Amino acid sequence: MNGAHDPDAYFSRRFAPLVKAATVRIHAARDGYPHGGQPEPPLWGSGFFVAPNWVLTCAHVALEGEGGEVGVSFEGGSARGRVEWAEPAVRTAGLLPAPDLALIRLLQPTAHPCCWLSPRTVRAHGGERVAYFGYTEIAGTVGAFDGRCTVRGEFGGDGLLRLGNEDEMPEGLSGGPLVDVERGEVIGVLKGRRGGARDGGLGIALAQLRRIGVPGTPIGREEDDPYHRVLHAHDRYHADRHADVSEARDTWTEAQSGLPASAATVAALTPKRRVVLHGLLAQLPPPAGTPALVALVDELLPRRGEGLSPAPRGWREGLEVYLDRLELRDAHSELEAVLRYAVYAATAEHPYPATAEAADAVWGWVRDLAMTELPPLARNRLGAEWQARVRARAIGRGRRTGEHAAAGPLPSVLLEITERAWEQGRFDWYLTASRPSGDLPLGEGRHGTALADLPAELAGPLSEAFRRSDEPGRPAVLEVALRQALLDLDVDTWRIPPGSRPIGELRPVVVRCADRPPGAPCGEGDGRDPGTGPQERWTRLHEDGMEHACVDCDEGRPEEVTADLLRELGARSFPVLCRVPGGDGGSAAIRRIIGSGHPVALWRRERMDPVCGEYHRGILRTVKSGTTAHRLPLAVRELRAGIGAAEPEAYWSRGITLLYDDPGRPLPGADDVLETP
Repeated sequence: MNGAHDPDAYFSRRFAPLVKAATVRIHAARDGYPHGGQPEPPLWGSGFFVAPNWVLTCAHVALEGEGGEVGVSFEGGSARGRVEWAEPAVRTAGLLPAPDLALIRLLQPTAHPCCWLSPRTVRAHGGERVAYFGYTEIAGTVGAFDGRCTVRGEFGGDGLLRLGNEDEMPEGLSGGPLVDVERGEVIGVLKGRRGGARDGGLGIALAQLRRIGVPGTPIGREEDDPYHRVLHAHDRYHADRHADVSEARDTWTEAQSGLPASAATVAALTPKRRVVLHGLLAQLPPPAGTPALVALVDELLPRRGEGLSPAPRGWREGLEVYLDRLELRDAHSELEAVLRYAVYAATAEHPYPATAEAADAVWGWVRDLAMTELPPLARNRLGAEWQARVRARAIGRGRRTGEHAAAGPLPSVLLEITERAWEQGRFDWYLTASRPSGDLPLGEGRHGTALADLPAELAGPLSEAFRRSDEPGRPAVLEVALRQALLDLDVDTWRIPPGSRPIGELRPVVVRCADRPPGAPCGEGDGRDPGTGPQERWTRLHEDGMEHACVDCDEGRPEEVTADLLRELGARSFPVLCRVPGGDGGSAAIRRIIGSGHPVALWRRERMDPVCGEYHRGILRTVKSGTTAHRLPLAVRELRAGIGAAEPEAYWSRGITLLYDDPGRPLPGADDVLETP
């Protein structure tokens, strides 16, 4: 290139045609493409192809269609599409809350170009000069439109971008791409104007696409997870376009190769190397989950904080998180770091087996680059690490004897809710995720929130905590730490995010006690023989098998729950209450269960029928459905899901509550001395 690099001129010449060719207009579904004097259907908004036959747009645009179908028109064609994902999932009046994104799948295969999505995982946006593209209607004619502006910063914490008002933003552009002018990559989606034509606009950061839910069942193929289905197809598309030499045409990779080296995160990862690596990683199964991906990056480089939100989900984002941590400026060490990540990704635990061809292709690329670009010592290190990890994987597979053994304990998220001692009726909260290396703080609320307002305040933080913790088929357990007076709080009925099914139907929700009395674990500190300790009970319930004892009811007759009765329960038995805590002595019974040190108990918040026979039979079926207490959180989730599905056989369990309080995992701050505020 001659002379100084002019980002705007270079973008207009190389990238703008690529973006325009991939930008679409969205309207009502129809048959065929208008010819001659046929009128264009009314324009709902814009969108853009992100992978073969996949369009990304705003939810408020995609949800205009009836029955989930829309029409998509683009250069050279028109097709029907189906909305496969949208968040929010329902259109309401006014500005939709974040992320306001949707994915549309074309119902018939169509040839078309795709945009290049930024893999960057920047913690904040601001200062980028961006171009926006879409369609608008002028004097009754729908036509393409584009403009330029700057990202002024973020609005709130949900990935909304404040855009400047340098150029006009007419109606119809919502859903179109926001493209970084200097880097030549899509960084977001245009949401619309902020207030008026002179007040700039709003965009949505591309990272919010990671809010697509983790599948609730194990995945056995790429198509089972919509996020990886689309992003892997995107990466393979661009790798194939780069490798195709059958005809002369410009590609995103070629255009990015003409940018200054300063546009790259790591100089050793050139645009051509990056597109090839992304394509190879996209032929592997995805990571086993966000926790596994974060653990892999931590293994490569020690963790230096996890403030990134939304959490990374795929190989391309994991690579960028890893590269962001590097403090190398030597070309050889940078390249070795990139190749090492590829080795780890190819030899990681996957949700389903990688094909030998896919893994070999990654190693072949690593080996060839190492042979030509790295010194002998670095080549030997990579080869030894590849062989060691392949052997470790083979040994690990041989040791696993079944699905249960491979699954291990469920991941968990802990939510502590505490009433302010100096402000009755106002509550603070603290959120952490369980990690093998220690609990990870994820947020706190110290605003003194009213109880009724907690679900709305916690919707965002809890959603992000679940994204960081869920694995396909293994949704994280939500542990809710409450003081005894609040143990009947119906957190399992909260809808996170708003509009979704109750949280207790989607994942296990259990309670833990945040104010167990000090002193002897049994007998409520009365000086008597404490009996079996909580840790021994927990261990026996989880290793030797479990039994239950209905301690407040004998064939329909109320029974007093005494400390002696609770002390005499066998170590493999846990107490069950038939009566509702709000009456008939139920609250006192729960206090005695907590005071006795029992770490596991079951009760219900409401009573469906004065006859309790069905409740007793249902509890028996639930306990017998698993041999040890490991099964109880999942069994309770299944009961709540049955109620949500209106199954009459599950009605007896309405309001079911499970105390599941591992004494080997003290609550954070359990040993802290309370200080007067």
